[in-house]
Amino acid sequence: MRGFLFALAFFAQSALAASIIDVNKLNETLKKTNAGWVARETPISQLSKGELKMRMGLRRSSAPDVQFKTNKHHVMTGQPSSLDWRAKDGNNWVTPMLDQANCGSCVAFAAVATMETQYKIDSGFANFNVKFSPQYLFACGGGYCDWGWQPSSAARFLQKTGAPDEACMPYTSGATGKDVACSAACKNSAQRNVKLASYSTPTRSALDLAAIKTALQRGPLVTTLEVYADFMTYSSGIYKHVAGEMLGGHAVSIIGYNDTERYLLIRNSWGETWGEHGFGKVSYEDISGVGDETWSYAIPSLGGAVSVSSPIDYSYHTGQVAVSTHSTFSATDSLAVTFFDNNGNAAINTTCMTNDCTLSQDVANLRDGRYEVQVTAMDSLGMALGASTRQFFYVANNTKA
Repeated sequence: MRGFLFALAFFAQSALAASIIDVNKLNETLKKTNAGWVARETPISQLSKGELKMRMGLRRSSAPDVQFKTNKHHVMTGQPSSLDWRAKDGNNWVTPMLDQANCGSCVAFAAVATMETQYKIDSGFANFNVKFSPQYLFACGGGYCDWGWQPSSAARFLQKTGAPDEACMPYTSGATGKDVACSAACKNSAQRNVKLASYSTPTRSALDLAAIKTALQRGPLVTTLEVYADFMTYSSGIYKHVAGEMLGGHAVSIIGYNDTERYLLIRNSWGETWGEHGFGKVSYEDISGVGDETWSYAIPSLGGAVSVSSPIDYSYHTGQVAVSTHSTFSATDSLAVTFFDNNGNAAINTTCMTNDCTLSQDVANLRDGRYEVQVTAMDSLGMALGASTRQFFYVANNTKA
């Protein structure tokens, strides 16, 4: 009996330690003060402090003692009153939500999310399917799961070295909580890397909404913030810190703003269970520091782009693979589709005589395993105009390996 009571007390203490903030009491406070947002229990809010730190990962030499707070009466002119890159000109330019999971790789995820969306914007093709590798950026750039990284280091690395497609180095640190050696990347990563042309810092240690809004007109921004306990429970509305201790530094991407309701729109890297399907609205008057430091990315000039929307990464196929690809190069005469096996050898070559191709490829004779697909746009003389990033998928025909 004594052993049972001890075990019961131990688990009760563990549960209490894992509850970073009382959500019911928090919601009562939010309602009484007309805070403008709602909290809820999430898989994130139920983690222990140690686990929560792995969901952040911003490394700062010194954090400011007092977060910058904007002037309520600050008036900005010359820019639209609102912007949301998920609905700009009737199109969604933001790539699908991701989850860094159990690794302090937030900087890499914020950087990759910003770079992907900027790439789509500069390609002029909202349906462009582009996914760069946060695992490569983090592992090869100098980040560590239990230590984190800095946005300035990520920007410099992306300009000097770049990042390849997700297929080159899929993300695994979130599942294991362990670092991955850079040598685990694909052998031809240097040829597959996409670099930044340049980057800039629209704001640095002083929130300037006019500068943020100007920068956001051309694309999203990487930013940093101090995460408080109540931020972990954010569900909907316009977040403004109300209660709970500061837990650590974090990096996210800013994808818009709204002057009427006075918020910055952020994209997080905690999956779709946090916030509004992974996105959040942060008040201009919040003290967490969103927008206090920002990084804007410039992509090299694109004369066109090639996108593969099917097959997609991590998908499984039997017998047939549906291929869907599109080129925005104006001189495109045909699209050369190549399937590579796990050794990097071309397993299938086929061609579409159009710039917008949909076909069903027979893979019944391929051995089970991992494959990559890449499409190259060709002009009427057979010269390559540009190639897509690679997507990886699995063939499962139940053949002998």
